[in-house]
Amino acid sequence: MSHFSSLFTIFSSPAETFKRVKESKLAWLFPFLLLVIISLISVQLQMPATIQTTLDTLKAQPNYSAVDTDMIVQSTKVMGWVMAPLTIAFMVFLSGLVYLLLNLIVRGEAKYMQLVTMVTFAMLPSTIGGLITAVLVYTTGATSITEISLSLGALVADKESMLYHLLSIVNPFSLWGLALYVIGSSVMMNRPRKTVGIWIIGVWLIISLGSLLLV
Repeated sequence: MSHFSSLFTIFSSPAETFKRVKESKLAWLFPFLLLVIISLISVQLQMPATIQTTLDTLKAQPNYSAVDTDMIVQSTKVMGWVMAPLTIAFMVFLSGLVYLLLNLIVRGEAKYMQLVTMVTFAMLPSTIGGLITAVLVYTTGATSITEISLSLGALVADKESMLYHLLSIVNPFSLWGLALYVIGSSVMMNRPRKTVGIWIIGVWLIISLGSLLLV
């Protein structure tokens, strides 16, 4: 079975897919390219809302000049297109290092690039969730990206409330990705899911709940 088909089987049979791509040196490439493509599409769809938010922020500044509008718009577009692939690359390879540390803690057998491969596949659900959000932002004509949410936070009217930020943690695409991280780490490290799951889910909860303190 080809690496390309793994982009589909990762959603239907993740454990078997991770086992199949474990020893491949190039298995990370297809999901990585897909992550970049999806991110670029998302950036393009959200660009009108992003530009509007940027202009609204700058217009509130006392030294704002309408002459600078075109330059600001072009700069925003270029930054969005450039930062999307760079951000994906940074997250993938840095996350690989983080999971390599977990590999040492649980005395796993994974190699760095195996963990990079795992990360590229595990990032797909949240990236797809981002694409769906971008489509909704574009089709609804939302003036701000924050107006659209796929989490339980969408049920709360007050977007500034603590309840909204708390429920925003419960995002089906993020939870789906979290499950893939646990399954993939277990396969790559050759350790029980419970062993790696306690660490992965525990750190995720600490970061998610800790971020509420910054609100």
